[in-house]
Amino acid sequence: MGGIFIKNVRTITLTAVLTALTVVGDSLTKIVIVPGILDIRFGFIFFSVIAYLFGPIVAFAAGLIQNTVSFFISGSGVFDIRYGLNAGLTGIIYAIFLYRKNYKSEYFIIWITAAKASVNLICHIIINGYLLKEYYIAKGANFEIWTSLRIFKNVGMLPVEILIMLFVLKAVSKPAINFKFIKPRKNTKKL
Repeated sequence: MGGIFIKNVRTITLTAVLTALTVVGDSLTKIVIVPGILDIRFGFIFFSVIAYLFGPIVAFAAGLIQNTVSFFISGSGVFDIRYGLNAGLTGIIYAIFLYRKNYKSEYFIIWITAAKASVNLICHIIINGYLLKEYYIAKGANFEIWTSLRIFKNVGMLPVEILIMLFVLKAVSKPAINFKFIKPRKNTKKL
C-alpha cells in the first residue's frame, strides 16, 4: 500500500489536489461561530475522499501535510506536531471505515456514519479538546464551557456532515472507477 503512494504519479497528483482543497476547506471557507475558538469547517469533505480512494497510509500523510500547510497559511500560534498527528489519525480513522467500500451497498451509509462519528468523538472532541486545554486556560476562558460548545457543535453537525459525505463519496465513486482509482464491484450486496 505504501509503495503505491510513492510510485503512482496519479495517486500523488490527486492526493495533492485533494489535500489543497482540504486546506482551503479548513482554512479559508470556514464559518466562525466564536472567533478563535469555535468554527465550522468543510475540509473533511475532501479529506474523506482521500481516505476512501487511497487508504490509511496516504490519508495519514495527507493529514500531516494539510495540518502543516494550514498552520503556515494561518500564521498564528505555535506549531505543534501533535495537531498534525491528530489530523493524520483522522485520515486513518476515515480509511478504516471507508477505504474502497462499495458505494452501492445498503451498508455504505453505516460506514460513513461510523467514520464521521468516530472522527468527531476521538479526534475532534477528545484529542483536540485535550490539546486545546492549554490554549483555553492561557486565554483565561472556562474550559468546561468551551468543551460543551465543541461537543454540541460536533454532535449537532454530525447528521449534516454524514449527508454531505454520502453525497460526495457516491458522486466521486463513479469517476474513480472510470479512471481506475478503485475497482468496480460486481456484487452490490458486499460490504
